[in-house]
Amino acid sequence: MRRVLNKYLTRAHKWAGLVLAFQILPWFGSGFFMTLFPIDEVRGRHLVDQQVFSLTDEDLIPIEIAMTAYEGPLTGARLANIAGRPAYILLGGNGTIMLDARTGEGWDGVGETDIRQVAVSSYKGEGVISTMTKLDVKPKDYAGPLLVWQVRFDDKARTRLYIDPDTAAIRSTRTRLWRVFDLAWKFHIMDVTGEDNFNSWWLRLASGAALLFALSGVGLLWFRLLGRPRRRRALAKI
Repeated sequence: MRRVLNKYLTRAHKWAGLVLAFQILPWFGSGFFMTLFPIDEVRGRHLVDQQVFSLTDEDLIPIEIAMTAYEGPLTGARLANIAGRPAYILLGGNGTIMLDARTGEGWDGVGETDIRQVAVSSYKGEGVISTMTKLDVKPKDYAGPLLVWQVRFDDKARTRLYIDPDTAAIRSTRTRLWRVFDLAWKFHIMDVTGEDNFNSWWLRLASGAALLFALSGVGLLWFRLLGRPRRRRALAKI
């Protein structure tokens, strides 16, 4: 009985180890790949340079004066770069309004020309704009809010800028390296679909194999530890 049980435990241990290898190898491989590139390069920060305005700039009106233009309870105010120009964004119970930070006048909105100007002035790569699309459906490489402008460049990195249609702020930068890195990350955390699904068949299989591998290993170790004293006593009698 012990020999039969030991036989089946050995087989279970080997097959469970084989299943685990299909997960461990991508885990190690994806982890090694992700260590090869600086995270700023993956995020494309070296390709984008946005102008930043300061509240201490002499040509800007004080933010305290701009805040008085808001009618109703004010919950927040900040200085932003909108299409290369400084603007105050005021938030409160009556919604959000934007003011020109130099004149205090209401913002006239952001158009496609402004989006193009921001993309060209912020981009530091070697390509030119190939397409500009205002998206209402999220692409695979973007997880932010909609609507959003997608600006594609024809460079080797296949750079894509995702720009806020209201403030012209660059929400995210995506490159070919980012997309490969994202795929490696999904393999690393066993979430290839990217849907945060903890009930996938592969996760269940890998988890079950890991449990079987551990239990069968403990069983084999137990048999070996129990078998040693008997063999020693048998050799002593001889």
